[in-house]
Amino acid sequence: MEPQERLGLARLTKMAFDGVDLMPLRAELLTKMEQGAEADGIFMDLSVIDQLYGNQEMGLAWQAKALARQRMFSTNRRGKLQPKVLVFAEPSHVGGNTPIEFLLQSSDFEIITYYPKMDSERDEPLPEHDVAFCAVPTDSAQAEAFFAKVRQLTQATGTQVVNLPAGPVDLERDALTEIFPYVRGLKFPKTERVDRDTLVAAVCNGFETQVLAQVGSYPYIIRPVGSHAGAGLAKVDTPEALVQYLAGQEALNFFVSEYVDYASFDGTFRKYRIVFVNGQAFPCHMAIADQWDLWYLNAQMEQSEAKRAEEAHFMARFERDFAKRHKEAFEALMSGVGLDYFGIDCAEDRDGNLVVFEADNALIVHDMDSEAVFPYKAAHMQEIFAAFDSMLRARSLTHIRDMAPMSGAGGHAGIDVAATALM
Repeated sequence: MEPQERLGLARLTKMAFDGVDLMPLRAELLTKMEQGAEADGIFMDLSVIDQLYGNQEMGLAWQAKALARQRMFSTNRRGKLQPKVLVFAEPSHVGGNTPIEFLLQSSDFEIITYYPKMDSERDEPLPEHDVAFCAVPTDSAQAEAFFAKVRQLTQATGTQVVNLPAGPVDLERDALTEIFPYVRGLKFPKTERVDRDTLVAAVCNGFETQVLAQVGSYPYIIRPVGSHAGAGLAKVDTPEALVQYLAGQEALNFFVSEYVDYASFDGTFRKYRIVFVNGQAFPCHMAIADQWDLWYLNAQMEQSEAKRAEEAHFMARFERDFAKRHKEAFEALMSGVGLDYFGIDCAEDRDGNLVVFEADNALIVHDMDSEAVFPYKAAHMQEIFAAFDSMLRARSLTHIRDMAPMSGAGGHAGIDVAATALM
């Protein structure tokens, strides 16, 4: 089956990020579909548009409609001589799979995304490709089954699948301390996964600190399992606050973590996003704010020249300062995680430890910030994109390894403020 072309996540998200009204495009896509255009690629783009505007339910309905008939889609297609990367993905919301389109927008790789049928004994023949990439997040409920499916699909082709783990990978917050029991200079907030009934019973009967003994005592940081971008995240200082929090949440399972005060000596909080590509660490951003519940979108970096100057200094001296200070921690992370590509959200505590809050193979890396406001960022993002492109080429068939990458093609990669699941 020939992959259907589509605009794709990165292109649509960039348009939305730049303030483009996507409703006229949505209407145009619906008209094209009615006129007999390839409907399934259109369905996938409608799925992205509706999710970017906050209608996840409708977006996933469009996706399901597309996948009922078509399982392969193409983005970044420019010509027959392009190298092709086959991306194995699962049906998900826009922030679910590794957002590889953002990493390859300035590359000449055609991206063919394939959604295998997990319950089918007969698989479609794989399309022509030079290298493959496994984009399913490690915290997916079907991750292990999906990885096995990918191995089955590629065992006869000899295709190298980048980011396909050799064995089980668990990067959930409560598992990280088990993977890294002790590494000098590397810390993870102590975390327990607790179901709702256990937590409610414990706090109502006054023994929640016993249930959470491995975490410690109040204050706790609590969030629903599977949540991202601060959704459902709260700091609870008392049993009364915990009861109030649970009353306002419908989730059945929660991560409860110790509160790590990572404020610097000036009282300001600084959080970093680092990505690892083929064994090398790269800076993505540095967020600075006065509150502990910090991520880049709420740091309002665009409103502070001083914050941006500090971020620029951090990125410019990353290899000489930050990466050098945390060399041992970085090496332990790369060895323990065992993936070709992943990222972390982290901070430094006052003792100089690297505190890792999250490790994920689906974190977003983008190049959409205004060059007028953030003139220092583009060069660093392009270094990440070039490293990712080079990694794919090194794992590809011989005839494309020495093919010069297409510089500056496509657009910028990025993330939309409306799609908070991407952060």
